[in-house]
Amino acid sequence: MRSSTSNSDIHLTHRAIPGGRWLAPLVAAGFLGVLAIAGQEFWLASRGFVPTVVDSASSWAHERERASTLGSDALILVGSSRMQLDVDLGTLGDLTGRPTVQLAIDGSSFVPVLADLAADDRVRGAVVVDYQDHVVGDVHRHDSAETYLAEWNRVRDRPFMPDFATTEKVLSGFVHDHLRSFADGASPFDSLTLRLLDPQATPQYLITLPGRERRANYARVQMPQFYFARVMRNAGITQTPQATSWREFNDALARQIDTLSVSSMPAFATNAATVAGYVRQIERRGGHVVFVMFPRSGLVRAADERLFPRGRYWSAFAKAVETTTLDYRDVPAMATLVCPDGSHLDESDQVTFTRALVNAVPALREGNMAGAARVASRNASEE
Repeated sequence: MRSSTSNSDIHLTHRAIPGGRWLAPLVAAGFLGVLAIAGQEFWLASRGFVPTVVDSASSWAHERERASTLGSDALILVGSSRMQLDVDLGTLGDLTGRPTVQLAIDGSSFVPVLADLAADDRVRGAVVVDYQDHVVGDVHRHDSAETYLAEWNRVRDRPFMPDFATTEKVLSGFVHDHLRSFADGASPFDSLTLRLLDPQATPQYLITLPGRERRANYARVQMPQFYFARVMRNAGITQTPQATSWREFNDALARQIDTLSVSSMPAFATNAATVAGYVRQIERRGGHVVFVMFPRSGLVRAADERLFPRGRYWSAFAKAVETTTLDYRDVPAMATLVCPDGSHLDESDQVTFTRALVNAVPALREGNMAGAARVASRNASEE
């Protein structure tokens, strides 16, 4: 019986591989590609664009691991956008002699991150927290801190196993972090069409550095519109005032802010006690926690002082946590700084603020012996 797959039914056609010199065209194509990239980078640089890191949960998890492995030497920064924008990491490291770890997360609560640090026995350094009253008022809020912590819990304590996917991700990240064509998560085509070919495109005002530090150049945003938008958001004002000039607009907002009632936060005292428990955990191991009220200006400051009176919230919190606390209003070098958007400092004031912070909190310069002394003193008082 004849098989339906017998060799007599199979017909193979032999096709020769085309000959020719392929190396020269490949080299030429590669050269032209590199030339195009270099040209676009040069053009972007001439327009004022700079490389910037795209912040992510994975980059945060990497810094979170450093916070544990550095032990008592670590200077760990926790909080939100003010911590990322107002502090210069290089200056902070130089003045304190300690490696700095930026764990602030834009638009998030400091509480879950502080709780995670408190639960980790390896964390024995100094922790500086960007304090905000409304965060303590609602410690169960859901925000991006949950996503970042979930990534940290997924990768923590796992041995690094280099493979193709991991290597590709690292190399791709390196390229994206150092080329202007990929700035702010853009693609080279996006940068070409939206930045180079658009005569109205302006350089980004906000950049993120590899260590997750951020810098803002408010000369590159439209003022006073940008400032007033921040004021309305912070004050919870949803109805735009009617005005024929920016001065009238400012005065109208000021009148609305004058009518704001004190924010009701019935769980504030209970939540402050919870935070105090996290502080005790860290300090029993020789660490130290510092809470800092960061600068505000103009109508943002006025709104915050109406919504969260110092005597009712900040002072009560400072008493509850029984650790170092610092209010920018008590430090002349901080109180005179102006936040262009009312809420964050310009990059030109980062170094000034950081120097004032270190000068106002000597504990940031303390080493292991000081930490050990605090532990001994606390243990003695508890006995």
